[in-house]
Amino acid sequence: MSVLSRYLLRNFFTFFALVLMGSMGIYLLIEIFERLDDLIEANSPISLTLAYFFLSVPHILYELTPLATLLAGLLSIMLLSKYLELLAMRSIGVKPWKVILPLFLAAFFLSSILIILQAFYIPKATVRAQEILQMDFKNRPQRGIVKENRLFYLGDNSIWTTELGSPDAQRLKNVQWFSYDKEYMIKQFVAASEAIYSGDKWIFKHGLRKLRNDKESAHSVDTFDTLSLDLAEAPEDFVAVKTPPAQMDMVSLWRSIQRLKKSEYLANEQETVFWGQILYPFLGCTLLLVGLPLTMSRDRGGLSIGLGLGVAIGFIAWVTWSFALSLGKTGIVPAFFAPWIVHLVLITMGYALMRRLRF
Repeated sequence: MSVLSRYLLRNFFTFFALVLMGSMGIYLLIEIFERLDDLIEANSPISLTLAYFFLSVPHILYELTPLATLLAGLLSIMLLSKYLELLAMRSIGVKPWKVILPLFLAAFFLSSILIILQAFYIPKATVRAQEILQMDFKNRPQRGIVKENRLFYLGDNSIWTTELGSPDAQRLKNVQWFSYDKEYMIKQFVAASEAIYSGDKWIFKHGLRKLRNDKESAHSVDTFDTLSLDLAEAPEDFVAVKTPPAQMDMVSLWRSIQRLKKSEYLANEQETVFWGQILYPFLGCTLLLVGLPLTMSRDRGGLSIGLGLGVAIGFIAWVTWSFALSLGKTGIVPAFFAPWIVHLVLITMGYALMRRLRF
């Protein structure tokens, strides 16, 4: 590694650490004030409060790293420009790519670490943080859980175990439903290959029902092709338990996509989120392709200019990213292509700026 590369990387990682810690501090401060009422009302122990914010940090890191990468790169170049080091490099014939390449590779390294964390750790930490928020701070008991695509739900004197056959839970597969009395004795048991919600009733198909006869203290078992039951639980109750795609890890998300496609349901939202999780960490790399040539084209500039320019570019990219993902989720553009829109635009702009750069 050359002396120039080491010098650039030292400045880059210094600024990256400062920007990331500063932006995380602001983010956490806003989060504390937003949750302050819930924390006071819940009167939770300090250890639980610290656990919630500690588990929230990985997701905050994931959200802020691309912007911190961009700002670190711009501030590194602005520092060189402020002390006329860029001018000195020009005078001795240093090529622009020798300045840009080390910073780009550093950004790629950070993006690679981020995508590994997103694949294996960040979603799990986020889900646990949400459990603490809902159950301990907001005192909302958890009525159900989804494990290995199977839903376990505690209803109104009943228990459901089923697979969600559709994203809106209007159709269930491999259903088992139990109802019990005050003494937790099973009154009725229904097992069916499928259940469809229609007309405020659940229609079970191709299964068996076991009923308890209180007078004879015996059970009767019969099979059925269709069985209509008016139950308290609705599809909305099951959807509320399901983990949102944005909080799922990549492996679970990919399996969910394959199940939906196999059942001939649209998986636009899940597929868009999946590709977005892969491509979002690399947003810092493509942002640098635009930001660095813009900054290097200036003869002089202070760190405040670099900071302002980075925030402006990052905000525009974030708005465009959100808009592109919404197009993918609604099916207006292919789910695979939606996250690429911002990257392709930034790469094209970066290439054009590099061609015009006179260094």
